[in-house]
Amino acid sequence: MAGISTMMEDLDDPAKTCVYIPPGKQSATAPSDDYELRMQAYRTAWSKCLNRVQSILRALQGPSVDKVTAKVINAYNDVLPGLPYPELPVIALHGTNASLVENISHAFHRRETASLDEPGDLDDAQVLQTHLHPAECSSVANMMKGIITGFVESGSKRRPMTALANFDINLLRAWHSSQAPKAQLVIFLHEFEKFDSSVVQDMFYICSMHIPHLPLVFVILMASPPVPSYLHSAYPRSTLALLRVQPIVVSSGPTMVKDVLTKTFFDLEFEPDVMLGPSALEFITEFSTRHITSPDVVTTLLQIAYMKHFTQPLSIFTIGESLGEPSQRKNELKLGSDPGLRALVEGLQLRLFATTPPSSQPRAGSSTPVSPKKANGAVHGDQWRADTAGDLMDCVSRARVAFRKNARRMRAAFAIAGIAERVALGAPQTHTGRSTEDANVRFDSPGMLSVIMRGRAGSHIRYVCMAVRKLPSYKLRELLHELHAFLRDLQSADIKRDEENARVWIVTTINRLPPQTDDPGLPEDGMPAVQGPAVKELAAVVGDWLQAYITERLVRLDEQVLWDIWYTGNTPFPSELVNPAPRPTIISALLHPHDFARAHADMARVSAGGEPTAETDVGDPREPALWELPDTSIAFRRYVEAGRMVNVYDWFESFAVVLEDQRRKLRRRARLLAEGRTDDGKGKARYGGRRGRSRSADVDMDVDPDMADDGAGEESDEEELDELDEEEEEKWKIEVQARFMRALHELDYMGFVKHTGRKPDHVIRTIYDVPD
Repeated sequence: MAGISTMMEDLDDPAKTCVYIPPGKQSATAPSDDYELRMQAYRTAWSKCLNRVQSILRALQGPSVDKVTAKVINAYNDVLPGLPYPELPVIALHGTNASLVENISHAFHRRETASLDEPGDLDDAQVLQTHLHPAECSSVANMMKGIITGFVESGSKRRPMTALANFDINLLRAWHSSQAPKAQLVIFLHEFEKFDSSVVQDMFYICSMHIPHLPLVFVILMASPPVPSYLHSAYPRSTLALLRVQPIVVSSGPTMVKDVLTKTFFDLEFEPDVMLGPSALEFITEFSTRHITSPDVVTTLLQIAYMKHFTQPLSIFTIGESLGEPSQRKNELKLGSDPGLRALVEGLQLRLFATTPPSSQPRAGSSTPVSPKKANGAVHGDQWRADTAGDLMDCVSRARVAFRKNARRMRAAFAIAGIAERVALGAPQTHTGRSTEDANVRFDSPGMLSVIMRGRAGSHIRYVCMAVRKLPSYKLRELLHELHAFLRDLQSADIKRDEENARVWIVTTINRLPPQTDDPGLPEDGMPAVQGPAVKELAAVVGDWLQAYITERLVRLDEQVLWDIWYTGNTPFPSELVNPAPRPTIISALLHPHDFARAHADMARVSAGGEPTAETDVGDPREPALWELPDTSIAFRRYVEAGRMVNVYDWFESFAVVLEDQRRKLRRRARLLAEGRTDDGKGKARYGGRRGRSRSADVDMDVDPDMADDGAGEESDEEELDELDEEEEEKWKIEVQARFMRALHELDYMGFVKHTGRKPDHVIRTIYDVPD
């Protein structure tokens, strides 16, 4: 029950960008221990990954944060002399995101805290800040009130004054003059493109009349590119003349995505608990390239990929072999005896059985033993046989060590291949036109990551090593020294121990180089580099060693034992969570409203502490009849059956026929219940009756056969009882008209109809491909 209440709180929390909802039809009020343990492992793994991503983003955004801080502090110091009037400092940030704004605000907050702790320190300028959003600034008075109260109410309490209103800038000026020491007043305008330009113009004019006595600095946050500038295109020259605009372009784009992915999953200094597979890497790269390149988007996509991975039962062992018990012995007993973990045990045994070869017995008529089994290109021995829970735990532990060792070797090969490519091929711009399909992309490009994870980088590795074999002596010396410096400066003791043989080989090869005085020097422009016989032989040796070293280590991680515990593999990315389809969902809800209403009722019942209904799992075996649907769904069904242009009068007539049938069915059902009889769901009693002619046959638009059959089953004597007097008939007609107007307005609000000026009694359909 605690898990469901937490999930509902997360759904109501606007600060959460992602909320995990467990799949399947498990009991919502009693989550299993397996689910709780997987969620605990997810939180640990994602927290580790998130901290790494945030540290990378802070390092990438550090120069932009420093620029903004320096420009704010020196806004009234570096002023061009001889100006006829002071200009209002405005810092235009292009390509901003929430993480960057948070870092800038945090930097200003540190200065604000330092000014309160050490008020006498004038070497460090003090900064106060406030934030404004478009919804708060609908008028000039509201915008000025937000600016003034943002500073005045955040500082020391002021005595109530009746002379100055809270939207009068003189109040802010009087408050600032009473502060010691004086501080810069920074105003952040979020989503600047959404502000009313006329309101912002008046605000800039008012503020410009009180500088430099009131040291205001505006930081406008824009998602638009610097060229063409939104500020210069939306505001007149008279307003721009009051401003001193200083644009800053935030580092983003494919470079940011590449740095986040490579430094999180392909860096030797960091070992993630879950490695992303090629499908997830391709989706993140493609989504960032096609739609929006933002650090917040990349972080959200990574979190969704982690959530998807922890939906599988085996992910419970991602962090360790603990099942919530204090000792290893109790964990083994729980794994072997808990019925809720039976599926987990069977999954482990199935995967281990697939990697365990048959017993090494000689073939019939031969003394040669059976070779070990080869699964997915990797040879596994019979050490993965597990008959008890303790054996399963031991296999998981050994598989984790082996997987992480191979992942570290792959990262080392990736780094060394990047160094060799950079030295041998030069700057990345040299071969930007090469295609990913031919595996001729750079190792430092985002598209190459998925190629490496699929084990298809062989042709590019051979191309780089061929370029290494043609290096002159000075470039070969540079390559070997860079490789040696990389291996020497590794921080992890385990990685250093694994790569010790490679480092020793490189040192030996460096000693075989000819003296540096014998180098022919840099070739002239356009002239090929000269390669002596000794250097040519040594370069060939280095190229062969690099090719063997990189090829041996760039293995596919899905060839390891129990790889799907720590690796997402080729699992498709859940793109429906990022790019939802509201149009098909709305159409499905209008066609099948009872399913949506039942699901919403069950969710509300569970959140209130009740149990879900039995229909949630079993479902209603009977499709509701047309007359049982809500009015909007009835009108939409008739809308679907019409042509391109819908005659509103015919639409109303067909809608009225259904409501008339609905009225008769409901009155008949009420009479049957009063008489103690039951209804079969179609408005008929259990005994048969004489069939009559349905009134729906006289309508121009098509009528459902089910409705026609329903109307044919009524008895003539009961039809006489359904007749209304004149007053009731008039009320009924008014009710039908009101219900049709309400349904039509709802469909119009959802965008399903388009009005035409030529025929006021017709509307145009906006959708045609409606599923059955």
